Amino acid sequence: MELLLRYLNVIAIASVKFFWATPYAFFFQLNQMEAFVMIEFGGILGFLFFYAFFSFLLKEIKLLWPLIYFITPPIFKVRFEQWLIRRRKRKLTAKKFTRRNKMIASIRSRFGMPGILILTPVLLSIPVGALLGTKYFHHRKSFIFWMLLSIFIWGIVSVFVFGSFLDH
Repeated sequence: MELLLRYLNVIAIASVKFFWATPYAFFFQLNQMEAFVMIEFGGILGFLFFYAFFSFLLKEIKLLWPLIYFITPPIFKVRFEQWLIRRRKRKLTAKKFTRRNKMIASIRSRFGMPGILILTPVLLSIPVGALLGTKYFHHRKSFIFWMLLSIFIWGIVSVFVFGSFLDH
């Protein structure tokens, strides 16, 4: 039972912050093969879940928004309109780009899909990579395959690197 909880813990971490799942797995005293299998399973499962979730969200929210607004009680509509006015005012004076947004925009403009594929498991996170893939590369059928391959390769690299440094 304890081993199953360790596995589930590593899978959960790998599905969100892939690169940090390897030292986490070694912290739980998993051997290299167990760590590799669990982080690969978590990373791939996490990417597929978030990709499907963001695909659904980006497509369906546009279709459902008029229905949701129609069935919303008037008191909430008034509060929503007030919130929308405040948000518009804040957006006019808000800083347009944060450091992270600038980094993502520069990666996308300079390197395109390969940059997102390479940096998602390491620098970005699995949900951010899935969101960017859904938003910018949904029309490319090969994006999912290349992202899964990237997760697989980075899993091998991270287990090898962290395994050699941690003498596990």
